[in-house]
Amino acid sequence: MAKKYPNTPKSRKKIPAKPGVYNLKDRMGRTIYTGHSKNVRRRVSEHNLDKSMHFSHVAVTQTRSKSKARQIESNRLNNKKPTKNKQKM
Repeated sequence: MAKKYPNTPKSRKKIPAKPGVYNLKDRMGRTIYTGHSKNVRRRVSEHNLDKSMHFSHVAVTQTRSKSKARQIESNRLNNKKPTKNKQKM
């Protein structure tokens, strides 16, 4: 189950520095970007440096490995088709 964190500096420090899948969400709760990382906290912080990536909160699903995170990410990309993800043709 995904845990939600507001996009604030204090809340970002609480995001696990472990493998997982994350969904960046807008104010309406729509997923705008889905990704996976071996260190979700670091990756979400990197998204905050991208001025084109505006999100209000992040939903994180922790996994045991990066390969499991990749599998979950693939399923979510196929189901949700987030607007900021580059779609493969």
